Amino acid sequence: MASNYRNPPKFETTSTYETWKNEVEIWQLVTELDKKKQALALTLSLSGKAREAALNIKAEDLNKDDGMSTLITKLDTVFLKEKKDSAYEAYKDFDSYRRIDDMNINEYVTEFDQKYQKSVKYEMMLPDAVLAFKVLENAGLTVQERQLALTACSELKYENMKSALKRIFGDSQPSGSQTSITIKQESAFFNKQYKRQYPSSNNTVKGTNPINKYGKYTKCRICQSIFHWANDCPHKNEHIKLVNDNSDNDQQNIEDCNIILFTHSKPSENKIFEVETEQCAVIDTACTRTVCGEKWLSNYLDKLTEDKKKGVTETVSGKNFRFGDGKIVKSFKLVKLPAKIGVKKCHIEVEVVKSDIPLLLSKFSLKKAGTILNLYNDKAVMFGRSIDLQFTSSGHYCIDILDKSDDLCKPGDKVYYKRPDNDEWKGPAAVIGQDGPVVFLKHGGSHIRVHKCRLSNSHDQRHDQHRKYNCRKSNK
Repeated sequence: MASNYRNPPKFETTSTYETWKNEVEIWQLVTELDKKKQALALTLSLSGKAREAALNIKAEDLNKDDGMSTLITKLDTVFLKEKKDSAYEAYKDFDSYRRIDDMNINEYVTEFDQKYQKSVKYEMMLPDAVLAFKVLENAGLTVQERQLALTACSELKYENMKSALKRIFGDSQPSGSQTSITIKQESAFFNKQYKRQYPSSNNTVKGTNPINKYGKYTKCRICQSIFHWANDCPHKNEHIKLVNDNSDNDQQNIEDCNIILFTHSKPSENKIFEVETEQCAVIDTACTRTVCGEKWLSNYLDKLTEDKKKGVTETVSGKNFRFGDGKIVKSFKLVKLPAKIGVKKCHIEVEVVKSDIPLLLSKFSLKKAGTILNLYNDKAVMFGRSIDLQFTSSGHYCIDILDKSDDLCKPGDKVYYKRPDNDEWKGPAAVIGQDGPVVFLKHGGSHIRVHKCRLSNSHDQRHDQHRKYNCRKSNK
């Protein structure tokens, strides 16, 4: 076996230069070759660009006790990257890593850990709780599978999360990655401008509505009857009108918004849409005037500092808006809001209606900002600067407009937070880390993951008053 150690390791293009250097250092420790001959033997084992660089060194310089040091120094100038470049590549490789469909969990966890250790080598470490969430999030699991893993994790630590994933899934592939034909359940967005005509069928019973392409009877969108449509519904007059549309002048001045006011989706999906757009403006090129809901405005104002709130102005208004489902709603005030788009600080004039809708940025406002949409790269140019467009779960483009120069999302900060299913402020909780828009908190013995749009500074007196009110209420 000893004779094998006389041959130095070959520099293969399939491995990195740093890995090969480690192999050379190990070889020096085990080889019986004379120290003066080691650099000469290593030179003869090289090929390509490495051999050319080594041959530029004189043989007499290689045939010395420090010949190996001279050779490695020369090769470093050719192959060794700057530390910052290597660090960037290591973290980029780790941060973008996701489990592919045909990989089991054991393989994924092992590969994830190896990539993270390369980042640690360059002193780029994540908080333990953030790392635990990241290995879970990038595993490509379904919502139920993620909840199962969180339940099985006794304490929110990276090692515990790895152990939980291996115990639950092991060498198997989670159901979230299995290749199968599935039907995605989408929210139904109805727009009266586009009526779909369904072909009649010989299988329909006389007096019933036609059958749709899925083989089911079409229904009235008001009472869900299969014997008539909305235009002939006997219950249509029972719906309360949100605006007095008897005036011809009002009918001629209705603003159009090509987004739903109410959907036929589940309430939880509507709640998700509201949470996603709390501090964002939805791009609606079919909207003729910028508009938002009363609840969205209240949440947005809660996020502003006292200095920024001084710049908010309100005037009485009464514009009519027709939304995608045909509903007409009248605004009750016009508000001028401070905002920040990209790096540009600006003000947005927005009509406010009594409905649960986000801020819809109109075509006119987009034109004033000089907006150019790049759908291919999901970007937009606004005020001459390129910004990334965000997505809602329903597929709408939106942009963050809240000025976050005063944000406090540093580890150790005390903040209040809201849960997606509850509008009551909870806290104070301590920030333990952040990964993009997701902030990780510790509240008592619980670890919580919250979107940054649902956080607020704990020094806001309004929260202290709210908590005192609750205390007085519970003592009665």
